[in-house]
Parts: sequence; C-alpha cells; structure tokens
Amino acid sequence: MTLPLGILIRFVLAVVVGAGGALGVAAVTAPPASSAIPGPLAPYQLTSDTGDQPAALFGITAIPDQAPVKLAALPDGQTLQLVAYAQPGSVPPTGQPGFRPAWLAATGFPRVVPITQFDGGPLQGSNCTMAAGAMLSRLGYGIVTTGSQLRALQPDQEGGTSLADLEVSIGRYGVSFSRAPISALQLRALLYAGAGAVIQGTYADVPVDLRLQKDFTGGHAIYLDGFRPASADGPAAYYVIDPLGPTWSGYRGGWWPADIVEAFAAAFGGGSIYAAWAFPGGKTPTTYPVLPPAAYPSPTSVGPAPSLEPGASPSPGASPSPTPSVEAPSPSPLLLPTPNPIVSIPPSGPNPPHLPPDWWEIGVLQVLTPHLDLSVLLGACAATPAPSWCPSGIIGVFPPEATPPPTLPPLQTNLHVDLLFANAISPGVMQVIFTAPDGTTPALQFWDSSSPTGKLSLAPSVETALLNGKLVQVAQFPISQGGTYDFIASAAGTGVKALSQVGTIGQ
Repeated sequence: MTLPLGILIRFVLAVVVGAGGALGVAAVTAPPASSAIPGPLAPYQLTSDTGDQPAALFGITAIPDQAPVKLAALPDGQTLQLVAYAQPGSVPPTGQPGFRPAWLAATGFPRVVPITQFDGGPLQGSNCTMAAGAMLSRLGYGIVTTGSQLRALQPDQEGGTSLADLEVSIGRYGVSFSRAPISALQLRALLYAGAGAVIQGTYADVPVDLRLQKDFTGGHAIYLDGFRPASADGPAAYYVIDPLGPTWSGYRGGWWPADIVEAFAAAFGGGSIYAAWAFPGGKTPTTYPVLPPAAYPSPTSVGPAPSLEPGASPSPGASPSPTPSVEAPSPSPLLLPTPNPIVSIPPSGPNPPHLPPDWWEIGVLQVLTPHLDLSVLLGACAATPAPSWCPSGIIGVFPPEATPPPTLPPLQTNLHVDLLFANAISPGVMQVIFTAPDGTTPALQFWDSSSPTGKLSLAPSVETALLNGKLVQVAQFPISQGGTYDFIASAAGTGVKALSQVGTIGQ
C-alpha cells in the first residue's frame, strides 16, 4: 500500500515551497518582546500524519518566496466581537459568582489583554479614556478594539475625551456601560463583585514612583480589573492597567494601593469618583461576592461624592483636597450603586502624555500572491497512479500485519482561507483577521523574514469573532523591533486543507 495522504502532502509541500525573503520595515530601536499575549511556541512544523486521523493543523514547512501586494488595516467603524461572548455557557449560572466567561483570560489577573493608548492612531496621546474603555469593552462584551478605533466612533476629535464620549463610542456596538459619580466604598463593592471600571483622575496625585510617566501630572484615565481586601499580600488594592503602560515590553498592569487609586480619582472629581463600569456579560449578576465590612475605606479615606446639579461637573484640572469620610461599616450587605449617567468631564492638563521614546512606526502591511496553486498540485499528486512529473515517493508495506488506515474523504480543493485585515494593536502585538471554512481548525504561522535562519512559529492566540456579523478568525502574535514578519493562515478539517496568501509587514 502507499503511505498515508498526510505524509505525501507534507512531502509535496517540502518540495514545492521554497525558502526566501520578503520586504519589511527597519525599526529604530528594539523593545523587549511583548508578553501582552503568551509568547510564541516552539517553531511549528507540520507533523507526520499516522493515517488514522487528519492532521489537527495544516501549515507549511518551508518559507515561501512570492511577490507582495498590499493588505489594508481594519477600517474605523468596523465592529469586532468574540464569538465566545454569545456562546452557551458564557452567562454566569445562578449561584456561581466565581464563574469566568470563555472570552476572558483563563486564570488570575489581568482578566483582559492589556491595551495601550499608543496604538499608532492620530490622537493616541489623548486616548487614555478610550484605551481604558477598550479593555472594559473586552471584559463586558467580548469586543476586540483599540483606543483609536473607539475614538473614531464618536464626534469629539480634539484633545481628551469624557466618559460620555466613551458611551457614544461603545453605543455603536449596541451595548452600554453603567456610568455615575460614586464613592470609594461603592467602587470597592463593584470591583469586588466582579465588575471592571474606567475611572478618571489627576495623575499628579499618583506618587512619582508609581507613575509610568514621571513628568505627567494632568488629567488621566485608567482601567481597574479587580479589587482585593487587605491581607498578607499587602494593603487593600485595585488591579490597575494604565493605558500609558508599555505593553510592547511586557507591561500587564499591577496592584495599586486602594487609597492611592481613590485619591487619584477624588482629587479630579471634587470628592466623587467618575466611573464607567460593566460586569462580564454586560449585566449585574443576581448573586455576587459582597464586600466584607473589614474592607470598607477607613474614616480618613476619600469621602462621599459632593452634591452637584444635573449635568454639572468640577472644573477641568481642579484638584480639591479629599474631604474627610463619614462612612462607617454597615451591618447589612452593601448594595451596588445604581447607574445614574451624567455628563462627565474629559481628562485635561497642560502637559499631555508624550509618546514613548522608543515608539516606532508600524508601516503598512502587504500580502503576497502565490505563484502556484498548491491545491491543484496536491489533488493531482494524491491520485493513484500519480502523474510522472510528481515528486517521487516511497511505496511499501510495513509492518505486514498492520491494519490499513481508513479511507479519508476526498480532499476539497475549492475552499479558501482569505486574509482580510492586519494591524498592530500596539508596538509589540500584531493582529491579523482572516476567514476559514466552517468546521475547520484555523491556525496562523509567522516568521522573522529579516533573519537568514528564520523559523516558523505558531501564533499563540487565534479566536473566532464576528466582524460586522460575519464569522472571522482573529490571530495575535508578538512582534519586536529589528525584525520583519511574514505570516500565512491555514485551516484543516476532515477532507479539508487550505492555505491563505502570505502576508508581510513592511513599508
């Protein structure tokens, strides 16, 4: 008998696909590889197929050399939402307050992929609220976006933005956040119950050693992913992801003392904390962990929100001193705050955040058109007998008593994997959006084409999403300066093996 089809296909690919280079962008300086998503796996090679089941993934074992064509970045106004958000089992069952939806990180903090405001957009220096809102969008609704993409979905295109502007942006997805001026006690209760929040504050009220930009003292917004009471691990704290964070060098946020976070917000809001919040799934759960009285703010902490007329707000840039708190632990469980939207103030200041010194331009993306339709070659050379011009194979039976492998369905060669869009969501993470046939397992391989000994690696994150209602795949993989990256998407299933064009990042 002949060898299994998987081995023959692998052999044919090794012969047909040659090694080669590609165009790319020359970076100025090289930050460390990003750890915003898991690092690349070991170099990926298509393994031998035993014949008793189709290969789980279908890739290439050599690097193509093909002429490039351009691939556009994801346009503004496109809505991208993870399919996992709408899948059965994504909504917390009654009585399971510790439930973690499928679209969030599997364990621990942070629960979402950290997002920087420095994503290459024209207003990235003023997009702290929008970048923080992008993280809240991921936690609440499985929405995949960036600060610049959200900024484009609302009309304010000058300076900083407010929580009201964020609400306009997220409304384009047909969803909303809760939004209100709340107290420190209410903020702790919300985060302890499982919510995430965007809060606005004055960066000058953050100690210098905790600031990510030491000389920035203006209005700013941060994302809060969780709250923990005081314990052996330290004082009461919030898990903060600051949009100023260099995600391209591994920034993932960290625990900030609660009194610092609350003072940061209250100084900006005249005693109140201007917040937008959401729970995973978008609705307040019916059962949730209740903040224990021992975790309430101390009497010397931030006081309750001041009384304001509807629509009124403190003057931008004002930094009133926190007022003494009169809150005391209540014998009854604390109820979560009721949303009461008002006009919120935009972060502002005389010295807006500056671009990181090692910022670099991502450049444009291109794809390559294959010179050869591999599906035709594979289909022809898999036939028995194979044409004489096919690569020679090995015929034999070993061992003699072996059970013949089952016959696989005919190989479908009329299915396609199409690259749609690609863009860097930070200087250290590339996002590629592509299609894959129904019922197949998608994958994306990438390699450093600037290296003469580049190896194929498998993108560590490929998630199914809806792009304006159309089913797509979203791959993310880490990139670093000093290298140029090519990538190719694939899909495999029973009787289905398909490859995309080859994409590259370049100028």
